[in-house]
Amino acid sequence: MKPGANRDYIVAVSTLVEIEEAARALSTEEREELLVAVASSLHDEKRALPPPRKFSPEQIQQWIADDEAGMAEFLAMPPNQSLR
Repeated sequence: MKPGANRDYIVAVSTLVEIEEAARALSTEEREELLVAVASSLHDEKRALPPPRKFSPEQIQQWIADDEAGMAEFLAMPPNQSLR
């Protein structure tokens, strides 16, 4: 809401559901302003990304083998047969 704008009522909200319901009551312009404000606050937090996960070459090769075996099984199925 723009500074100095007058609202007929003030609603206190505390849960996410209440916040979502209150946001739906806003005009399109107000919801856009709210979206920008929330996005800006998230950006300002500058959360660090989690460290990259590390997988051994053996794990990766096993995943590839499992995937290829599954694809071979799928391709060997007669048409119109449901999966397990």
